[in-house]
Amino acid sequence: MKKILFVLVGALLSTLFISAQESLRYPRIIHADVPLYPAIALAARVSGKVEAEFEVKAGNVIRAEARSGHPLLAKPAVENIRSWHFSPEAYGTFTVIFEYRIRGADSPLPQNPKIEMQLPAFVKITAPPIRPSCNDCEPGADIVGKPLKH
Repeated sequence: MKKILFVLVGALLSTLFISAQESLRYPRIIHADVPLYPAIALAARVSGKVEAEFEVKAGNVIRAEARSGHPLLAKPAVENIRSWHFSPEAYGTFTVIFEYRIRGADSPLPQNPKIEMQLPAFVKITAPPIRPSCNDCEPGADIVGKPLKH
C-alpha cells in the first residue's frame, strides 16, 4: 500500500513540476511588426541594449515598459512590443531584450538593418552607420554652416 501511495504522490509531483515548467515558457506569438533602428539613434550613433517588461492578457499586450536602456532606443522598443499579438490563451508578464548594434562601413544613405528575432525573448537589430551628410564637416568644425558664395 505504501508503494502505491509513493508512486501516486511521485506521479502527482512530476505532473505539477511539468505544468510549472510549461507556464514559464514564452507564449506563442502570432503577429509582430518588424522593428527598425530608430533613425535619430542611428544618426547619433547610439547603440546598446534595452530591457523591457510586458504583460499579456488573452493574447494581447496590455502593458509594456522599458526597465533599462537609452531613451532613443527604449521608446521604439516599447512601441514595437505593443504591436505583438499572442495566441488567445496567453497570459503573464515577460521580459525581452532588444540589442541595437551599429556595425560595418559608413553608408551615405540609410540601409535596411539586419534583424534577428527570437520572439518574444530577444531582438537584435544591426545597422551600418550613416556617413555625415555635410561636405565641409571636419573634426572640431563649427556646427553652423558657412554662408554660400555667389
